Amino acid sequence: MTTALQGKIVAENANLKEEIKALSRENDSLKAKIVELEDKLGLNSQNSSLPPSRDIYRKKGKKKSDKNPGGQPGHKAHKRELMAADEVVSCIIDKICMCESKVILEDEIVHQKVELPEIKPIVTEYRLQRGRCRVCNKRITANLPQGVTRDLLGSNAKTIISSLSGFFINSKREVQQILSSIFNLNISLGLVSNTERRVSKKCASEYERMKEELQGSEYLHIDETGHKNQGKRGWSWVITNKALKLLKVTESRGKKVLKSLLPEYDGIVVSDRYAVYNYFNRENRQICWAHLARDFERFAHSKNVEVSKIGQALKSLSNKVFVVDKAKKQNLIDNLRFYRLMRKIRKRVKHFLRKMTRVVNSTQASRMAAKMLRSEDMMWKFLRKPEVIETTNNLAERQIRRYVIYRKNSFFTWSERGERFVERMLSIFLTSRLNGQNPFQKLQNLVAVTA
Repeated sequence: MTTALQGKIVAENANLKEEIKALSRENDSLKAKIVELEDKLGLNSQNSSLPPSRDIYRKKGKKKSDKNPGGQPGHKAHKRELMAADEVVSCIIDKICMCESKVILEDEIVHQKVELPEIKPIVTEYRLQRGRCRVCNKRITANLPQGVTRDLLGSNAKTIISSLSGFFINSKREVQQILSSIFNLNISLGLVSNTERRVSKKCASEYERMKEELQGSEYLHIDETGHKNQGKRGWSWVITNKALKLLKVTESRGKKVLKSLLPEYDGIVVSDRYAVYNYFNRENRQICWAHLARDFERFAHSKNVEVSKIGQALKSLSNKVFVVDKAKKQNLIDNLRFYRLMRKIRKRVKHFLRKMTRVVNSTQASRMAAKMLRSEDMMWKFLRKPEVIETTNNLAERQIRRYVIYRKNSFFTWSERGERFVERMLSIFLTSRLNGQNPFQKLQNLVAVTA
């Protein structure tokens, strides 16, 4: 074999080796991309922030129980309490039995029958005298009595209409039909809308009072969800503690919303890892562990074997956080035991997150773990005051659910006026429920100030 031919073969062999290396690198890259896409395809409400309605594959229902429907033996009974009677009717028995013996009275059985009266509008007609001055020809009309406004409906009617739409999530046309069918009151759709506007103005001062009170709260839970106004993208924010709930509907999901609602707030904020909450001092932020658990669940279901293994470990640790926290709240463990257990869990979580950042061929999981490590101190703020600071943001998520139901029924809002009505009504409704109050009576008091 000639030297030239031998050199040519060596060169071709070197080129083939380089080509094989390039193809191998490309193959590894494509495999990693496939794993990443498969992980995205596996996203659902259990391992991400997607709502259950977005789940493509639903889990099968639970296995049918062998128990009979209804209350089970040994369960605590719930009975209706007797109401104050408007009329008492005594039902007597014969004092002589069928066997002609004397009957001895022992006690009485109470049976109540409840009926609702026929609902009929009470119409008060005001006839205003009108005249004209003989000298200046000026027309003079009598005034309505004090407290009587120029619109058609009284305070109770306004409260009922606004409650039906704002509290109990009926459309304007449904409110119109309810008023006609049950209350025997026929009004136009326009009057339903105008009544909402008038009641919304009555609630403005109460809404502002709630906002000011929240600014002085020791802690707050915050969350947000999508909204639309005339088809344009918007957001609905919820800010709550255990006594107050404030809903804010706006077009923005940015920091300017937090700046307008909570300027210079220095209390504890419980939220998810959304970057806009960096507006608050990181020393006072608690990241929701329910969201972290979903992220760990996502790792655990990864097609990448190493990511899945680390995810399973993190998932187990997140479950331990909930177990230990619950044990502390139920006084099953003392403070010393609580802090020792949490310190061990924290150390292990940090270890596995660091390990995740070093996983090869898993850019997305590594990047997410790195972000978690940067906010690792905000995952454990509840250790400062475990009796006050919650490990999760479930309080805000439970409250925002009412708005989500409203959104599904009403197909969003169509004006700025509608947004103000929704946020004020739902804020009053949910705050009243948090405090065990009757939201209808609360609204009735606000509207009756000047009907």
